[in-house]
Amino acid sequence: MANPPEERLERTDRIAPTRLLAGKYRLHELLGEGGMGAVYAAEHIGLGTQVAIKILSSMWGANPEVIARFRREARAAAAVRHENIVAVTDIDADEDGRPFMVMELLRGESVQALLGRQGRLPPTLAAAIVAEVLHGLAVAHAAKIVHRDLKPANMLIAQMPGGALRVKILDFGIAKVLEDGLHDITVTLAGAMVGTLRYMAPEQLGNNPSVDQRVDLYAVGVTLYTLTTGRLPFAGDTADDVSRLIREGIFQKPRELRPELPEALEQVILRAMATRREDRYPDATAFLADLGRAVPVVAGHYRLSVAGAAPEAVAGDPSEGVTDIPVPVGTATPHPAERTVAASPQALQARRTADRTARRAASRRALLAGGLVLAALASAGFWFWRHSRQPASAAAGAGIGALTPTRELRFGVAQYLPTDQIRDSYAPLTEYLSQRLGRPARLVIPEDYLDLDTRLGRGELDLVALSPYSYVRVKRKLPKLVLLATPVTSGGASYEGVILARAESGIAHLDDLKGKIFCYTNPSSTSGYLYPRALFKRVGIDPDRAFAATRFAGDHLTALRALSTGACDGAAVYSSILFDAKAHGIAPDTFRILATTERIPYDAYCTHPGVARDLVRSIQDALLSLTPGSEIAHQIFERHGGIIGFQKGRDSDYDGVRRIEHYLDEPPKK
Repeated sequence: MANPPEERLERTDRIAPTRLLAGKYRLHELLGEGGMGAVYAAEHIGLGTQVAIKILSSMWGANPEVIARFRREARAAAAVRHENIVAVTDIDADEDGRPFMVMELLRGESVQALLGRQGRLPPTLAAAIVAEVLHGLAVAHAAKIVHRDLKPANMLIAQMPGGALRVKILDFGIAKVLEDGLHDITVTLAGAMVGTLRYMAPEQLGNNPSVDQRVDLYAVGVTLYTLTTGRLPFAGDTADDVSRLIREGIFQKPRELRPELPEALEQVILRAMATRREDRYPDATAFLADLGRAVPVVAGHYRLSVAGAAPEAVAGDPSEGVTDIPVPVGTATPHPAERTVAASPQALQARRTADRTARRAASRRALLAGGLVLAALASAGFWFWRHSRQPASAAAGAGIGALTPTRELRFGVAQYLPTDQIRDSYAPLTEYLSQRLGRPARLVIPEDYLDLDTRLGRGELDLVALSPYSYVRVKRKLPKLVLLATPVTSGGASYEGVILARAESGIAHLDDLKGKIFCYTNPSSTSGYLYPRALFKRVGIDPDRAFAATRFAGDHLTALRALSTGACDGAAVYSSILFDAKAHGIAPDTFRILATTERIPYDAYCTHPGVARDLVRSIQDALLSLTPGSEIAHQIFERHGGIIGFQKGRDSDYDGVRRIEHYLDEPPKK
């Protein structure tokens, strides 16, 4: 049960789906890949039971620290059995010696995903989710296991047999075992901070080895704060700022952000988040008791149920005396749907071949039909295949057309940098759009461009900032996609990608990267994937076969960090991130630029074809009113780091991206 670092890219089958592990587990669908390995749905061929299997990635096979961490995760999770903790039933190794763990196969969505859709939750629902987490923690802590990385992304709302919902704690990957007389078996990567910064307790900063179960209770307090207010308590611009705020306990009280919250619930949150651990709850049981007094429903008999479901649809005991707490869950997907961070060149080539075949087949069908309609319908099936095979009505953006003045505008920006940085950068623009359009505007940050594309196609987003590569792909599938505007920076209306190596590595030319480990950003990135691959191809380097391993970092900053720490020998990122590196504790002069890509157009700000025309015009007018150099544009973008305004978008601006895409599709010359 791994999770994304702060929360998925396109699936890439790295292991044949018919492979048999340890002579008893038949692998099926790839559910996702994370920082340590891939997770598959599988079947125990002897028992016929369905399970999930997480197998360590081959890229870490020679790293004893990672292997130790992986095995410890399995042991820590298997050591506790509770309905609110994902069950680990087996650990073994494949024929290459790579360890794998066997877990229960669950379907659901993370609490993070629920929060992303809802903005903030009703206090009763937030308390019920946290209560279930605390029930699981009580058992884990009794077994002397501290999770140390609790956050909404590590909490799954699982749909159980019969339709009931249950919150499950995921990912004990950095758990700490507290046992008198035993050595601390914590294993971390060199120089890594243990946990997720904005959910860390003060004593957890700096890898303090004396942490105990109260760091988990602090993280649950931060989670409860976030679920009830819709905001993280610590919002500094840099990691140092956030760390200082955590150490000093500086944050707005929950009722300052949401006055209608019960005062007793605020007091529970504040005690859980006390700066001095001596002032926090001593254990999960005490936390639960106070939570039950603040929100009495969670102290009695309750159950989480799908919002809108008929009571009889939930199997189990008669519901007399049981309070149903509705959860507006999204589409249930197998867990864990992690961000892809590792894939073999062969897997990527297979995926690209499938993409190319689908595009050509769609074009042939379009010609036979004499129009574009059939092409759009044909490609839609392929586009939504990996997202639970959505019906055509969902793909058509049903329900978007006539937006009412009171309905919020959903503005999507993909996670090309860490979530908090994006939220901080785009908050002024989101507020500006809300004021100009006279309706609430909410920033939505899908986990990658593929997720962004899919949500747009389903009609779940109204305005999106698509990467150039995403725009070209989505435009092919949604021909009526409306391009409104493109950003302008002080450097113009285009930018460059760069291929980097560490300055001291001895790698001075692109050819020196052959046989090395190379990091792209993600398979949907224009500057971090598409253009660098074309650059390699033009100089005679096969981007699918030249490297010993190909990895995906997920976002540009993570790719830069992976390069700086030696996790990869070369990396592809957008050029201006080097100017921001110092602010993130990375010295820019530690890198060497090996090559620069062609100029790349900036993101395409688009609306779904189902958005009402008058609203489309209003959005476009609002964006184009931010003329480069104007005072209002300066105020909006002073925290954005580069953008100075907008200009009208033209589809032809992205013809260069189409040319690059076509070039990469061409077979190699013999």
